[in-house]
Amino acid sequence: MSFRYDDKEKLEQGGADDDEEELEQRGADEGEEQGGAEERAGTRPYSEDPSEWPSPHEMGDSLRQYMVENGPRKCPDGPYPRSDKSKRCFSKLLYSKTTNKCLSKTLKHHETSSYHINAYLMWKELASRLHLGKTIDSELQRAMAAEKAHWRSVLTRVIDCILFLAERNLPLRGKNAQLGNPKNGNVLDSISECVLGQICAQIKASKYCAVELDCTPDISKQEQASVIIRYVHTDEKKKVTINESFVGFTAVKDTTGKGLTDTLTGVLDSLGLDLANCRGQSYDNGSNMRGIHKGVQALIQQRSPEALFIPCCSHSLNLLLCDAASSNRECLTFFGTLQRLYTIFSSSVKRWDILTEYVDITLRPLSDTRWEAKLESVKAVRFQLGGILDVLEKLEEVAGDSKIVSEAKSLSDEIVSMEFLVCLMVWYDLLSEINFASKALQAADVSMDTVIRLIDSLKEFLLKYREEGFQKSLDIASRIAIEMDASPEFKERRLRKQKRFPDDNSCTGHHEKEPERHFRCMVFNVIVDTVLQELSDRFSNLQLVSEKFKFITKMEHMTKAELEESVTRYALTTCDVSRDIIQEIYPASRLLKGYKAVEKLNFLIQENLDLMFPNLTVALRVFLTMPLTVASAERSFSKLKLIKTYLRSSMSNDRLTQLAVISIENSVARSISFDAILDKWASAMARHVTI
Repeated sequence: MSFRYDDKEKLEQGGADDDEEELEQRGADEGEEQGGAEERAGTRPYSEDPSEWPSPHEMGDSLRQYMVENGPRKCPDGPYPRSDKSKRCFSKLLYSKTTNKCLSKTLKHHETSSYHINAYLMWKELASRLHLGKTIDSELQRAMAAEKAHWRSVLTRVIDCILFLAERNLPLRGKNAQLGNPKNGNVLDSISECVLGQICAQIKASKYCAVELDCTPDISKQEQASVIIRYVHTDEKKKVTINESFVGFTAVKDTTGKGLTDTLTGVLDSLGLDLANCRGQSYDNGSNMRGIHKGVQALIQQRSPEALFIPCCSHSLNLLLCDAASSNRECLTFFGTLQRLYTIFSSSVKRWDILTEYVDITLRPLSDTRWEAKLESVKAVRFQLGGILDVLEKLEEVAGDSKIVSEAKSLSDEIVSMEFLVCLMVWYDLLSEINFASKALQAADVSMDTVIRLIDSLKEFLLKYREEGFQKSLDIASRIAIEMDASPEFKERRLRKQKRFPDDNSCTGHHEKEPERHFRCMVFNVIVDTVLQELSDRFSNLQLVSEKFKFITKMEHMTKAELEESVTRYALTTCDVSRDIIQEIYPASRLLKGYKAVEKLNFLIQENLDLMFPNLTVALRVFLTMPLTVASAERSFSKLKLIKTYLRSSMSNDRLTQLAVISIENSVARSISFDAILDKWASAMARHVTI
């Protein structure tokens, strides 16, 4: 510690206690100021407290060099109280009021001793060598530095190559001279860890998140679970985005609700994510997922009660179409005819070549799992019916197989019937409208307010179509039938005979007088009513969750009393906000009028109003975190099939996840600085250099 000469004089003369206290404080301030400057400059890699140093036998060479290069350091300063119990410290000795401890003689004896002089000379010699760069290992250090720079340049190219191949799902096809070397693949692992590290950092900064899970078998017949995390991210420019990030594939042995729950929680634990911050979950409509007792959603809610469950909306739309397609015999016959059309041509290369000569859009098979399969199959026939009829007639002439001729004749008669044509028009209208909503739902950044509007719009369309759609479809079908020289009339259907009683004079074998009316009541209305009913049933969970956030979705259409009632119910059912949100909601409703939910949050953050409306900001974040579909998990399955192919079916699950993370989250991978990875690898390679 440094102090002025006159200060020292005061101490020797027994200066006032106030002066002594002032000097102590001044010394402490100087020490703190100097230490703070060194810490800010990054020049203090070691502690300045000798009590924290290792023993001389355990002291490393780097610490010795640091001490020599930076010189002696004073001990940490004050405060030093006046109590006699706290006087035994180095700095306190300078302020001692007695001078009979023979300190000066002891110091003089030590400074003139041979071991002190030798140590001091060795100190100065090492300091000089360090300054000139001529230490005994200086050449080794320079060689290591050059080798480190070389490997840094090599690894930069290696990482670029790995990123290029992984982003395009191409095999690396690397090899090592040492078979089974445990270091093989470490660069790939390091890159994927950096990507996941950045994603997890964003999730933790956002605090609230939601989970999505879906499973599929891979080429090696192993069940793979894809885990997606949804969260609201605010970048450096204060722009709000809704992200759905892929965090890996996990091999699943147990596909029960408990097994999948353990898999999901294990993934979250490995990433360091707290399940208590999970505010939403979305899976498909399987019983092991949505079961109210043993399903994944129920088990997750037991651990995190605020993790609200919303079934995948796109999957729900597909299921309601499947239910409507099997609602009556005419629908089953219609879709069976479409599948027969595809089968007769796809089972032969020659017949397929004939088909492509007449049509531009090829026929598609039906599928209960692919969300757009029914629309693609109906669309191909809807706009190419004339060409398909010509191909079938040609097959009747050129086919040498009686089975094919019979099938072609049967299909020709079937596709020009009025029942088939009306079903074709009706199903195309329904599938087109529902597919439009499904496509919009599959966006990663779709929010609940958008989904609610889409579902309400779909209901309005169905109600209107029930009144007007049949006649419109009937007119189009009649025109097409006339163009193809077919009858624009429905077939007469004989009613089933009924048991006659003695006093019953009714006819038992009569024909239905109005087959058109019968078709409308028993086919058309049944289809539309089934879709409407399934739409209400399968989206009931979504309606319940949206009711909880009604003060956000219906903010512009609610009175002050309704807003306060809605937001009060929300505040009582969550720990995320306080009841102060009641005072925030009404002025915010006037300020945010006409904005969508994500636009509301963007406005509050960019205008620095999130501090004025903190509870509403949190509520908006939670609202936007709610997952609506598992489309991101479905998209990851496409990458799975591109990465783990037949020729790479023995790939380990760790390597599969690493490649999938880099491929799916390639924008994050390209934005990461790999300096830390390069330093680690270059240093490891340089240690093996022989000098």
